[in-house]
Amino acid sequence: MAIKPITVSELNHYLARILETDPIMAMAAVRGEVSAPRQAASGHLYFTLKDKDSKISCMVPRDTIDELHMEIADGMEVTVRGRVHVYIRGGSYSLIVKSVEAEGVGALQIAFQKLKEKLEKEGLFDPAHKKPIPKFPKAVGVITSGTGAAVRDILKNLTTRNDVVDVIIFPVLVQGDQAAADVANAIAYANRKHPELDVLIVGRGGGSIEDLWAFNEEPVARAIYASEIPIISAVGHEIDFTISDMTADLRAETPTKGAVLAVPDTHLLREELAKMKQSLVWQTDGRLRNARLVAKEQRSRLILGMQNRIRIAEQELERRMMMLTASHPLRILQQGYAVVKDQDGNVVSDIRDLKTAQDLGPETLPEYSLIMKNGTARITVISAEYRQDMEENEKIR
Repeated sequence: MAIKPITVSELNHYLARILETDPIMAMAAVRGEVSAPRQAASGHLYFTLKDKDSKISCMVPRDTIDELHMEIADGMEVTVRGRVHVYIRGGSYSLIVKSVEAEGVGALQIAFQKLKEKLEKEGLFDPAHKKPIPKFPKAVGVITSGTGAAVRDILKNLTTRNDVVDVIIFPVLVQGDQAAADVANAIAYANRKHPELDVLIVGRGGGSIEDLWAFNEEPVARAIYASEIPIISAVGHEIDFTISDMTADLRAETPTKGAVLAVPDTHLLREELAKMKQSLVWQTDGRLRNARLVAKEQRSRLILGMQNRIRIAEQELERRMMMLTASHPLRILQQGYAVVKDQDGNVVSDIRDLKTAQDLGPETLPEYSLIMKNGTARITVISAEYRQDMEENEKIR
């Protein structure tokens, strides 16, 4: 007897009725490791519960999250309790979680902690070993998947922010068993073949702890530590933290932020340079104006000072000329005095210097010049009388 066919919806409804009415499925207790937890805009929390062979989707309703009194994180070993719910439209099922109990740290978390402690003791995270990221790189290398959102975001931000930097892409596997070796080899290759690179961005977009695990492996950490080229680690999202982040010279929260940290914004730099140029022009103009004002003021003070000095000098000259005029011999002669000079033109002021007839005889008398206010007379001295009392009176004056 042939079975009458049913629709897909009828089958899913049937399965939902069986599962949701089963007493075990109504409050199942399932143990496993948490992977890729995320909170949706609705407020519900979604994650995958897995073991080594299988996995199941879980959802914690928004109203239940506050009752958990714990934060669900990647790698946690937990026991969840809840009911199985069938999504009829998608033909899938999941656990609607009512409670979560932590069972311990997952295997990946344990491996992460062990490697972290080992490398930290060896000094791979030592800040003293970290190289500075150049402020104005000429060439940037990018080690990531050749496809996907991460490489597009990095390239877009590099070229949008900086129109002079050269970019070299080194496509690698970023997930899976071969990813760690591929990333480590690319870092070594970039150092060996492209020493002109100023900085390397190493990373990938977000994902679960398993997706990001290549960046938690020892070969990648040692390749980063050995790199002569400074490295920016840009793995996952802000909440993700990997071994490569700790080893790198600089950590970026996301691949996009890695591009921002790698290169300066040349457009902003040009704007800043234009502002600085304008500011310098204004400052120079202001200083020139001030210098002109100071020079003008100093010139005025100099001219005024020179005029004052000239006026004082003229007054002094006039005073001296008046003194000279007052004591000029001609002025004295006009008052009735006369001057006697000898044959050599020397003024004879002492009567005892006159040569008289009494001294020489009338035949050899010298001639003297008698200068008066309106002429000169040639004279000889017959006799001269010295009066001592007149000389003493003159001394007294």
